[in-house]
Amino acid sequence: MRKFLLTLTLPFFGIVSAQSGNIGLNTANPGSTLDINGSLAAQYKTVSASTYAMTSSDFYIAYTGTTNSVFTLPTAIAGVGNFKGRMYTVKNNTAFTVTINSAAPETINGSAGITVPAGQSVELISTGLTGAVSAWELSGFRSSAFPLTTASNGLNAVGTDVRLGGTLSQATDIATAGNNLIVSGTGNVGIGSVAAPVSKLEVNGSSTNAVSYNAAAATTIDFSRSNLAYTTANPGAFTLQNVKDGGTYTLSVRGATAGTSTFTATGFTVRYINNRTTVANTHTLYTLVVIGTVIYVYIATAV
Repeated sequence: MRKFLLTLTLPFFGIVSAQSGNIGLNTANPGSTLDINGSLAAQYKTVSASTYAMTSSDFYIAYTGTTNSVFTLPTAIAGVGNFKGRMYTVKNNTAFTVTINSAAPETINGSAGITVPAGQSVELISTGLTGAVSAWELSGFRSSAFPLTTASNGLNAVGTDVRLGGTLSQATDIATAGNNLIVSGTGNVGIGSVAAPVSKLEVNGSSTNAVSYNAAAATTIDFSRSNLAYTTANPGAFTLQNVKDGGTYTLSVRGATAGTSTFTATGFTVRYINNRTTVANTHTLYTLVVIGTVIYVYIATAV
C-alpha cells in the first residue's frame, strides 16, 4: 500500500496538507481529521418571515421579524445524503418568540418543537436518526444579555441564580400537593397594601372562610376543615378536633330536640359562659374562643 502526501501552496490560504487521513489548513501537521490554523466562516443569514423552512445551506440564522415566527427543520435522510452532525444555530434578535419544529414524526430531544425566547439563541445538532426518534439534539440555550436567566412574577435573577423575593404581578397558585406551607422567621405578613405590618398577619380588607364545614349529623367536629361548622345532631356531648390556642370557632347545632350541649377537646379545659338548654326546632350557635389551654364557650339559642 502506498501513502501519498499532498502539499498545495495557495496565495491566500497558505499550505493545505493531508497525511494519515487528516487534512490541515495552514498547518503542516494536522492532528484532527480537519485541522484549521486560522478562522472559519460559515453562512450568516437573517430571516424576517413569520415562517421559515431551514435548508442544507443554513448554518447561523438570525431572526429579525416583527411577530412570532415558526422555523421548520429539514427531514432527516437515511443512507446516502445523511447529514448526521449538521449544526444549526438560531438567534432570536427580536422581542417575539421563535418556535423551531422538527419534521413529523421526528423530535428534538423527544419534543416536537422548542421555543427560543427573545434575545436568546439555540444550537441544534443532527443525530443522523430518522423516523419517530430524536433526530435532533439540543445543545443548549445562550443569551447575548446578562444575566443568562430572566425572572419575573415574584422571582429575581441574580447572575444565573433565580431567587424568590420579588413582587407577584400575575395570578399565582401555590399548590402544596398535601404539604404544609410555612412562613418562618421574625418578620410579619401583610395582605392588601400593608406596607409595614405590625402583627404576624395583618389584613387590610375582609377575611373569610372559603366554605363552612358540614359535619352532617356527626357529634365529632373537625375544625381543621373550617372555623365555621354545622351539624344536624341534637344538642348533647360533642368532641372538638384540631382547635388551636388563639383560635375562634363557631358551631351551629341544628337538631330538632332541645337539650344541653357539652364539649371536650384533647389537651383543653372547657369553661361555659352562659350554657343552658336549647329551644326545640331552632338553631343554636356556640362560639368557642381558645386562650391557652382553655376553651371558653358562649351560647346563643333560639336562632
